[in-house]
Amino acid sequence: MLKQSLEQVGARLIKELPIVNAYLCEFPSEEKALLTFRNREELFEVEDDIEFKLCWLFAPFFPLPPLFPPPFQAPAKPQPQPVYGGVRVGWGLKRIGAPEVWDKLQKRRVRVGIIDTGIDYKHQDLRENIKDGICTLDGQRDFMDDYGHGTHIAGIIGSAGNRYRGMMGINPYVDIYAVKAFNKEGKGKLSDIIEGLEWLARRQVELINMSFSTSENSRAFASAISFMEAQGITMVAASGNDGVGRSVKFPARFPQVIAVSATDRYDRVAAFSSTGPEVDFCAPGTDIPSAWLNNSYEEKSGTSFAAPHITGIAADIQNVYGPMPPSRLREIMASGAVRLAQLSDEQQGAGMVELPRIIK
Repeated sequence: MLKQSLEQVGARLIKELPIVNAYLCEFPSEEKALLTFRNREELFEVEDDIEFKLCWLFAPFFPLPPLFPPPFQAPAKPQPQPVYGGVRVGWGLKRIGAPEVWDKLQKRRVRVGIIDTGIDYKHQDLRENIKDGICTLDGQRDFMDDYGHGTHIAGIIGSAGNRYRGMMGINPYVDIYAVKAFNKEGKGKLSDIIEGLEWLARRQVELINMSFSTSENSRAFASAISFMEAQGITMVAASGNDGVGRSVKFPARFPQVIAVSATDRYDRVAAFSSTGPEVDFCAPGTDIPSAWLNNSYEEKSGTSFAAPHITGIAADIQNVYGPMPPSRLREIMASGAVRLAQLSDEQQGAGMVELPRIIK
């Protein structure tokens, strides 16, 4: 019945989205869309295929030095990444104590989904940990990253540079499942994200990182998030880059999703980070070094890069203690979180998670 109605007004059915019982359709005009569903309001609900943006900064971020030294004092000027066993480690990983628990990780590999711009699956630090991938963009198949953002996210979570004297991620033993839902301009649509969520659910991932945001709510997106939580999947998202005091964006705003704000190397909330009562944890998000396109490395800033610190922490916890419901994972992370004196509750949630307080 739907296909026949679409044909009558010159519209087309682009894709089906089973987990939310929805269809993505393209109409010649808004009037044609209204005509198609007139007198059928009890059968269909119509909403736009909203656009999402990535939560990163294009320009370098230069925080001001603190007036008073905080409890955790990092170098005032960027220094070369410290070396552990011949590999480079970013300051963010050092701040959460990731290197201190590497020798305690088990052989169990945690399945992590990343919805982003794809991943450079030829990067020497990542290729062995990438298990599968999909591109949900219309007319494309290859999930190769042509933008860089997704590769950077994957590097923070699961780089295995110890074999190539490259950079290490928080958990170098993860199995990464990549969804390319953002194009080479860094733009993404809700329908492509929902399709990616369904694909990840079929592959039984345990964690999903979402470093993107929108200020618009969506019933279809809310339904997809509820479906994923019902599958026992823990979802982590960037709070947004609208600045301190500005509201947390979706999907981080959904209660089922772990919302992450960003801090700088002085344990202060990053000036660009969205904050609010929805924030669950804070994590390093300024000048974060990680993998980039063509076997290179870049430093980037944004709540985009705070979120994968929490995703990586969650992967470590599940590596050591095994699968667990999202609610239990939150409890364990909160038990290992340190509250930062300079941050309010809405800026840090439960605080900065430190892995050595959890994995001993």
